[in-house]
Amino acid sequence: MDNSSLIIMRIIPSLMLIIGSGMAYIWTSDIVSGRFSDRGSFFQWKEEKTLLWPHIVAEYLTAIGLITGGIGLFASRGWALPVSLLALGAVIYSAVNSTGWVLAEKNRVTYGIPIWISLVIALCSAIILVA
Repeated sequence: MDNSSLIIMRIIPSLMLIIGSGMAYIWTSDIVSGRFSDRGSFFQWKEEKTLLWPHIVAEYLTAIGLITGGIGLFASRGWALPVSLLALGAVIYSAVNSTGWVLAEKNRVTYGIPIWISLVIALCSAIILVA
Protein backbone atom coordinates (compact mmCIF):
# COMPACT_ATOMS: atom_id res chain seq x y z
CA MET A 1 0.00 0.00 0.00
CA ASP A 2 1.52 3.34 -1.03
CA ASN A 3 1.37 6.46 1.16
CA SER A 4 -1.65 8.05 -0.55
CA SER A 5 -3.64 4.81 -0.29
CA LEU A 6 -2.67 4.49 3.38
CA ILE A 7 -3.89 8.03 4.06
CA ILE A 8 -7.18 7.53 2.20
CA MET A 9 -7.89 3.96 3.33
CA ARG A 10 -6.72 4.10 6.97
CA ILE A 11 -5.75 7.51 8.38
CA ILE A 12 -8.65 9.66 7.16
CA PRO A 13 -11.32 7.09 8.14
CA SER A 14 -9.68 6.68 11.56
CA LEU A 15 -9.72 10.44 12.13
CA MET A 16 -13.35 10.61 10.97
CA LEU A 17 -14.32 7.90 13.45
CA ILE A 18 -12.50 9.72 16.26
CA ILE A 19 -14.13 13.08 15.49
CA GLY A 20 -17.59 11.56 14.99
CA SER A 21 -17.38 9.53 18.19
CA GLY A 22 -16.08 12.57 20.05
CA MET A 23 -18.95 14.75 18.87
CA ALA A 24 -21.54 12.16 19.87
CA TYR A 25 -19.82 11.57 23.22
CA ILE A 26 -19.66 15.25 24.15
CA TRP A 27 -23.35 15.87 23.47
CA THR A 28 -24.45 12.60 25.03
CA SER A 29 -22.44 13.27 28.20
CA ASP A 30 -23.86 16.81 28.43
CA ILE A 31 -27.42 15.52 28.04
CA VAL A 32 -27.03 12.51 30.38
CA SER A 33 -25.28 14.61 33.05
CA GLY A 34 -28.35 16.84 33.25
CA ARG A 35 -26.56 19.93 32.01
CA PHE A 36 -29.79 21.20 30.45
CA SER A 37 -32.29 19.71 32.92
CA ASP A 38 -33.18 23.12 34.35
CA ARG A 39 -34.27 24.34 30.90
CA GLY A 40 -37.44 22.27 30.43
CA SER A 41 -37.93 19.61 27.78
CA PHE A 42 -35.46 18.92 24.97
CA PHE A 43 -37.33 21.18 22.54
CA GLN A 44 -37.28 24.08 25.04
CA TRP A 45 -33.54 24.10 25.75
CA LYS A 46 -31.97 27.45 24.92
CA GLU A 47 -28.60 29.08 25.10
CA GLU A 48 -29.33 32.75 25.49
CA LYS A 49 -32.25 33.19 23.04
CA THR A 50 -31.32 30.38 20.63
CA LEU A 51 -32.99 26.97 20.71
CA LEU A 52 -30.41 24.19 21.11
CA TRP A 53 -32.25 21.19 19.66
CA PRO A 54 -31.60 22.02 15.97
CA HIS A 55 -27.89 22.41 16.74
CA ILE A 56 -27.77 19.17 18.73
CA VAL A 57 -29.58 17.26 15.96
CA ALA A 58 -27.15 18.67 13.38
CA GLU A 59 -24.19 17.64 15.54
CA TYR A 60 -25.52 14.08 15.88
CA LEU A 61 -26.21 13.88 12.12
CA THR A 62 -22.65 15.05 11.47
CA ALA A 63 -21.31 12.43 13.88
CA ILE A 64 -23.37 9.71 12.18
CA GLY A 65 -22.11 10.87 8.78
CA LEU A 66 -18.49 10.81 9.95
CA ILE A 67 -18.82 7.35 11.46
CA THR A 68 -20.71 5.95 8.47
CA GLY A 69 -18.31 7.54 5.97
CA GLY A 70 -15.27 6.36 7.93
CA ILE A 71 -16.54 2.79 8.04
CA GLY A 72 -17.37 2.99 4.33
CA LEU A 73 -13.87 4.22 3.47
CA PHE A 74 -12.35 1.38 5.50
CA ALA A 75 -14.52 -1.07 3.54
CA SER A 76 -13.81 0.64 0.17
CA ARG A 77 -17.51 1.20 -0.55
CA GLY A 78 -18.43 3.39 -3.50
CA TRP A 79 -20.91 5.45 -1.48
CA ALA A 80 -18.30 6.29 1.17
CA LEU A 81 -16.66 9.18 -0.68
CA PRO A 82 -19.77 11.38 -1.06
CA VAL A 83 -20.92 10.56 2.48
CA SER A 84 -17.45 11.38 3.82
CA LEU A 85 -17.21 14.65 1.91
CA LEU A 86 -20.66 15.71 3.11
CA ALA A 87 -19.78 14.88 6.72
CA LEU A 88 -16.39 16.60 6.50
CA GLY A 89 -18.11 19.66 5.03
CA ALA A 90 -20.51 19.65 7.98
CA VAL A 91 -17.52 19.56 10.36
CA ILE A 92 -15.94 22.49 8.54
CA TYR A 93 -19.16 24.50 8.78
CA SER A 94 -19.70 23.55 12.42
CA ALA A 95 -16.13 24.41 13.40
CA VAL A 96 -16.21 27.80 11.68
CA ASN A 97 -19.65 28.56 13.13
CA SER A 98 -18.61 27.44 16.63
CA THR A 99 -15.56 29.69 16.50
CA GLY A 100 -17.88 32.68 16.90
CA TRP A 101 -19.30 31.10 20.07
CA VAL A 102 -15.79 30.35 21.37
CA LEU A 103 -14.42 33.82 20.72
CA ALA A 104 -17.45 35.56 22.24
CA GLU A 105 -16.14 34.85 25.74
CA LYS A 106 -12.51 34.38 26.79
CA ASN A 107 -13.32 31.50 29.15
CA ARG A 108 -14.46 29.40 26.16
CA VAL A 109 -11.11 29.42 24.33
CA THR A 110 -10.16 25.99 25.67
CA TYR A 111 -13.29 24.62 23.96
CA GLY A 112 -11.88 26.00 20.71
CA ILE A 113 -8.82 23.77 20.69
CA PRO A 114 -10.59 20.51 19.72
CA ILE A 115 -12.88 22.47 17.43
CA TRP A 116 -9.93 23.97 15.54
CA ILE A 117 -8.06 20.66 15.42
CA SER A 118 -11.19 19.10 13.90
CA LEU A 119 -11.39 21.97 11.41
CA VAL A 120 -7.81 21.42 10.21
CA ILE A 121 -8.32 17.64 9.99
CA ALA A 122 -11.61 18.03 8.09
CA LEU A 123 -10.14 20.58 5.64
CA CYS A 124 -7.05 18.50 4.94
CA SER A 125 -9.07 15.29 4.66
CA ALA A 126 -11.58 16.81 2.24
CA ILE A 127 -8.79 18.21 0.07
CA ILE A 128 -7.00 14.84 -0.02
CA LEU A 129 -10.20 12.94 -0.84
CA VAL A 130 -11.10 15.32 -3.67
CA ALA A 131 -7.59 15.40 -5.18
